[in-house]
Amino acid sequence: MRLIIPRRRSREIILLYHRIARVEPDPWGLCVTPEHFVEHLEVLSKYRRIRLDQVRPPGWSVSRGGLSVAITFDDGYADNLHEARRLLERYNTPATFFLAAGYVGGAREFWWDELEKILLPDRASDSLEQQLDAYFALYQRLQPLPHGRRREILDKMLEWCGQEAAVRRSHRMLTAEEVCRLAAGELFEIGAHSMTHSVLAAQPLSDQSWEVRESKACLENLLSRPVTSFSYPFGGRDHYTAETVQVVRDAGFSRACSTAGHAVSRTDGPFELPRLNVTDMDGDQFERFLSS
Repeated sequence: MRLIIPRRRSREIILLYHRIARVEPDPWGLCVTPEHFVEHLEVLSKYRRIRLDQVRPPGWSVSRGGLSVAITFDDGYADNLHEARRLLERYNTPATFFLAAGYVGGAREFWWDELEKILLPDRASDSLEQQLDAYFALYQRLQPLPHGRRREILDKMLEWCGQEAAVRRSHRMLTAEEVCRLAAGELFEIGAHSMTHSVLAAQPLSDQSWEVRESKACLENLLSRPVTSFSYPFGGRDHYTAETVQVVRDAGFSRACSTAGHAVSRTDGPFELPRLNVTDMDGDQFERFLSS
């Protein structure tokens, strides 16, 4: 009789982080504290940690059963280098960092951070809940606008409230030199996340093409190596279109990530890879999150 070896179901997931930091307020929950990130890495040490380019649709396998995990970071905050990198290196865990290339080394914060600075100035205010309501309402109005128009509105708001556009140390982006340091070695990959972090689906196709192609060119010129991975800004199904996917493919990328919140399935192509968004949870919660 032929020996039948039981096969274990392989499962691959891609995790999405933004920041390893302690910042208040954090209206979108982008920050995971360094302490909790260490707990996440402890949990992940039990599983196979893979690079993004190793992600494949799941199948039945004798040798690769169980859970495989790829880590990604979006946006390009400076704490990706100063906090995330050292902890990832400690646990020998690869990661892909998607950078909004137009913000690298810039003199402005990301637009949602500028909006927070304007509308949520008093963290201890009794009216913080009302301020948050105003913040989220205006965020929804600003999000689909072209980058230039959104910047004009924020400039006027900064002027009205007597604030400057200076970048807070807690909210700054990576500089060009820091990007090169982050990219050094084989453990980490740099990917593109557009130029201005605008909703691509809301922009004309010509502007989408510029956002995608220019971000690739800028990062490749900086790093002197190919940039083959892309992440759609915001990443929801309403934030990019089939035409956007084709633009990314035609620009020469090999893969692209969305923010669809599920494990990689047979129906997910290389240009719409799903990711699970990670919030500031402790290790026990994180382990349950991975198995859910």
